[in-house]
Amino acid sequence: MNLFDIQEDEIHAAPATATVAPAVTLYKENCKKCNGSGRWIGGYVNHTVRTCFACEGRGFHEYKTSGTQRAAGRQSAENRKVSQAAAATSNAQAWAAANPAAYSWLSNARGDFAASLSQALTKYGSLTEKQLAAVLKCAAADLDRKAAAEQRAAAAPQLDISRIELTFQTAKDKGIKRPKLRLDTFTFSPAPDSGKNAGAIYVKAKDEDGTYLGKIMQGRFLASRDCAADQQAAVIAAASDPAAAAIAYGRRFGACSICGRELTVGESIDRGIGPICAGKFGF
Repeated sequence: MNLFDIQEDEIHAAPATATVAPAVTLYKENCKKCNGSGRWIGGYVNHTVRTCFACEGRGFHEYKTSGTQRAAGRQSAENRKVSQAAAATSNAQAWAAANPAAYSWLSNARGDFAASLSQALTKYGSLTEKQLAAVLKCAAADLDRKAAAEQRAAAAPQLDISRIELTFQTAKDKGIKRPKLRLDTFTFSPAPDSGKNAGAIYVKAKDEDGTYLGKIMQGRFLASRDCAADQQAAVIAAASDPAAAAIAYGRRFGACSICGRELTVGESIDRGIGPICAGKFGF
């Protein structure tokens, strides 16, 4: 007998060992969809009886744990969520106190970037070092832009805005909700009273895109980058004497500066503005 025969005999002689899986206790509960019937009945007029999809017609579900245990597990998970949320809120408050500049920027900034970081702060209670650095960089850039804007405003040309303000106020008092003046190659329109620029007068070019040329605010014309030097001079002149500018527009283009309609009556053509519109704006 060789070695191979010995090993083969030992293999055949070894008793087979069967692995028996431990018994699992299952908990049965009636299906809530069909109330244990295994059927689903629906329809308001023609009732339809179908096999319950939730339990596949068995009328019950089987679980490895009891309903009481599962309810306790759900409650425990909910308690953990509440505890984690409270901890995150406390950590976020501490982080805000330690980083006032960054928190102020997050609270006031707009856009997806700021919104995503605010959500991260609420969820985790803090920001990473890279996120904090990015926020501080954005805050510094905003401060630089604000300082530059204040410098431009201080250097902006001053003008007498009493007449243009009186013109638009007169139009509003006459029931015109959105008064507008077409003057030269641009238009004047007051900013909404509820906006951040309440009291300002927007100036836009009379082109297809309505290019923003700037705004008249607090006695100064804050021109945009798209406003040329000759346009700026024309805007200042028109704001100082809107009635004269409106008449000049009508005589030049043959249309009313206020409503934009063509002037067809001889008197209106001579005046450069329609009598009804002139009365509404106090001209």
